[in-house]
Amino acid sequence: MTGSDGQCGAFDAGHDHRISRKQFLAGAAGTGLVLGAGGLFGSDIATAAMETTAVRRGGVLRVAHAGAGKSETFNPARGSSFIDTSRQYNLYDPLVRVNPDLTTAPGLALRWTHNKNSTVWDIHLRPGVTFHDGKPFTADDVIYTLRSMGDPSHVGHFAVVNIRLNELKKINAHTVRVHLKSPDAQLYRSFVNGNTVVIQNGEKNFAKPVGTGPFVFGSFTPGERSHCTRNPNYWEHGKPYVDAWEDWSIDDPQARLNALLSGQIDAMSSLDYNQARVHQRTRDIQVVNAPSPSMHCIYMAVDKAPFTDNRVRQAFRLIPDRKALIAGAIAGFGTVGNDLFGKGYPYFAEFPVRPHDPEKAKALLKAAGADGLKVTLHTSDAVPGFVEAATLFAQQAKAAGVTVSVKKESASQYFDTSTLYTHLDFAQDFWAAASVGAWYQLAVQSHAVWNETHWRDKHYDAMIATATAAPNARAANRLWRQVQKVQYDQGGYIIWTNVNIVDAAAKYVKGVRPSSFTALGGWNYRSFWLNK
Repeated sequence: MTGSDGQCGAFDAGHDHRISRKQFLAGAAGTGLVLGAGGLFGSDIATAAMETTAVRRGGVLRVAHAGAGKSETFNPARGSSFIDTSRQYNLYDPLVRVNPDLTTAPGLALRWTHNKNSTVWDIHLRPGVTFHDGKPFTADDVIYTLRSMGDPSHVGHFAVVNIRLNELKKINAHTVRVHLKSPDAQLYRSFVNGNTVVIQNGEKNFAKPVGTGPFVFGSFTPGERSHCTRNPNYWEHGKPYVDAWEDWSIDDPQARLNALLSGQIDAMSSLDYNQARVHQRTRDIQVVNAPSPSMHCIYMAVDKAPFTDNRVRQAFRLIPDRKALIAGAIAGFGTVGNDLFGKGYPYFAEFPVRPHDPEKAKALLKAAGADGLKVTLHTSDAVPGFVEAATLFAQQAKAAGVTVSVKKESASQYFDTSTLYTHLDFAQDFWAAASVGAWYQLAVQSHAVWNETHWRDKHYDAMIATATAAPNARAANRLWRQVQKVQYDQGGYIIWTNVNIVDAAAKYVKGVRPSSFTALGGWNYRSFWLNK
């Protein structure tokens, strides 16, 4: 399949081809998209060149995260916690990578080309890649991966709901043809998530998982530790640099930091914000800090009283003093949010930030027959700032006549969909996603696995589909604004901040680049090395 000129362009990985957001959108709206011809490109090139001249090889990279207890997994269909995502991106590979500056780069897919109306796509795959067991990576593996995501219980199911899975076609060993139910000018954006990484054709038992990623499975004790060794045949030549990588499950944020300071581990995700300020001054460790579209939010289940009444939801959005929350809960590591996801991404709608207005909130609650309301806000120290934000919100709610009881839940269960996550009526979350559209597919479509607000509306699903199918950037801006206006006016989210992603590493850990996409440089352990 080719562009309108009969040819598909290609990038020479030896030169800097960083794509601006404007260029990216222009490419998405045309008849073909090329992510790259092989290897790294864009803002990673200079870093890669620098690393290959200065890198020291060897050692074991030990990384700690808030765990998910016995529900931890290497199965991309099931994992929903930070530590699961860390494993997904390092044992497997995605089709598309996201650079630290939110531009994209080729993963296992080198090029994506589509017909005139973006209803048929060809995914051109990277040749010469092998799985850890020596089997070659081919189109069969991508077809099997996509069809496995057809299971509605798969966390990555959102990415394939618009794909005619029965019509997936292997054009040749490294080309897959994808027929869509409706147009999607940004199909590739759905395949950067950790739950959409490529698995081997026929893989069903993830006790000893096999991927194409930079590390090879060694051992795993859920809730404790996993150990993986360097993939000597990794397609990204020369990487990874360390001999092995371990993920440690440490729920308590202070215990994670103590482990880092004492030399038990080398890096950690989710550094406490107040501690981040301290260590920015002392400079005894690296504070990995990146402004981001990511968000901290308080969510309300719209199908559970009292949040079934939109007047209650709107009242609760007037309760927070957002600047005070940012200063007090996350030590200033964020900017004020406007109850919508995606600030900084294309198609984000700039609606006014709601003021702290307890008197108006009181009036709305009274009109809804909910004055004197008492609610429980579920929180956890699974993410830094959650408990502090919940406590401050409870204090601020008093001025609106609302009594908020804060209930601290287990960090290991908080993001487990089999126990708490998506089953709570009033709770907190942290979100990172690759685009505005990807977040709406993940969070508010009727059958989204992570539909924590329980927003279910077939008409709204159709609105999202229409916006996704927009033929050009101008139409997409208009349609996505309409989608966001509904959430702004009626949704179940209090998005009070776009929060920085703040992690930490020992000073001897090199190759760490702050990422606006997700934690620890985008979980990019293949580029880390130890200068001990």
